[in-house]
Amino acid sequence: MAKEPKISVGVMAAQEPIEFHLLTSFEVNGKITLSPGDYKVCLDRGRVSLLTHEGQLITRDRLIRLLPKRFQESRLLLRQIPIGRGFHWEGRQDLTLQGEFQVQCSKGKELQVISWLPLEMYLSSVIGSEMSGTAPLEFLKAHAVISRSWAMRIMEGKGSVSLSPSSTPEPTEDTILRWTGTEIHQGFDVCADDHCQRYRGFLEETARNTESAVRETRGEILTYKDETCDTRYSKCCGGMTENFSTAWEDQNVPYLRGLHDNDRPSPGFSFPLSEERNAEAWITGSPEAFCKTRNREILETVLSPSDRTTRDFYRWETSHSQDEICGIVTQKTGRQLGWIRDLLALERGASGRISRLRIVGTARTLTVGKELEIRRILSPTHLYSSALVIKKEGERRDGIPSAFRLTGAGWGHGVGLCQIGAAVMATHGRTYGEILRHYFPNTHLSKLYGSAEVR
Repeated sequence: MAKEPKISVGVMAAQEPIEFHLLTSFEVNGKITLSPGDYKVCLDRGRVSLLTHEGQLITRDRLIRLLPKRFQESRLLLRQIPIGRGFHWEGRQDLTLQGEFQVQCSKGKELQVISWLPLEMYLSSVIGSEMSGTAPLEFLKAHAVISRSWAMRIMEGKGSVSLSPSSTPEPTEDTILRWTGTEIHQGFDVCADDHCQRYRGFLEETARNTESAVRETRGEILTYKDETCDTRYSKCCGGMTENFSTAWEDQNVPYLRGLHDNDRPSPGFSFPLSEERNAEAWITGSPEAFCKTRNREILETVLSPSDRTTRDFYRWETSHSQDEICGIVTQKTGRQLGWIRDLLALERGASGRISRLRIVGTARTLTVGKELEIRRILSPTHLYSSALVIKKEGERRDGIPSAFRLTGAGWGHGVGLCQIGAAVMATHGRTYGEILRHYFPNTHLSKLYGSAEVR
């Protein structure tokens, strides 16, 4: 049976000097011992200089390695680390990190901080970062399995089954088609932000619960035909999960397909939701689903503090004036389309999420996709999801609407596990195995390392 691997996490990159605080002792490049205190690193002609807080040079080298004296007790504090880049919860946060660290020059112009730590230690932080550690234990256990599976797939060299932006089709005069994979990272396995899995370092206030979930599922992953699964997840599917191909490559992944987030289809609705009329009724309606909950206690245990500013996510609404939508589209696409006459869904997925959208302007027409690109182009940050019903409001002149009202369903791409739905399932007494079988059909729990028995 395999041994527990270490994972490398790209914590941050910056062109300016990086200041940090050691809470425990570290050894530098196997030569110098640093006591707890304040330090900083900066670039110096392609090399990295390590200095005291007052600016006195300690050492200069091609890269700086910080090895903890006692691994389990290691603590390094980085201040004001960017989190949630580009999303509506974007901000900065102080992070206390564990493990070994490396600071190196990246791209010849910036400092890059990478952390190495055992996979199970990394997972304890991911689970506590993605949601509150007070969430139902069976939900946390399910999430530990899928977070481990996703990370293992990356470390196995398979990456995601999607393509990176550099591999997506080149934009043309009338089409922008993009999606984001994980292969854009160079020099480390995963990043610390939402692009991969949230990693907020050592979280003392939630460590007990999250560590229990990780410990009780130690070494367990999901497999499909003896291959580690690509276990995607999002906050709220909106009542129906989505096909992999709606958000990423045009490829069928059998265990990542549209499923009702319930034990049975909601009555009163017609399917498939890829048809416009059915999608509109679904998104503007209120079908029963596991993730349809306003239970404050459940939501506060699922949502991390940075997520709790989001109040409505199962069904939500926003609007843009003509001036606003023109400004947003011009800024995000770099193209002048003129006044926006219409926003038309050309293609929808299993959950009603739009994968191709036509933006009809007075000067030109542009088709955009996929799911995340649509969310990005129609918002100053990102829309909650692309499961949208778009209505024109008012009229300025020549048939040009004065505003567009967007009614939406869900939060995130909707593929794979629905975090809020899974938490509700756990409160209904479902085990983590039952939760995983619901969201990833025909997959199996496998033991990669640890004790031999799988529950």
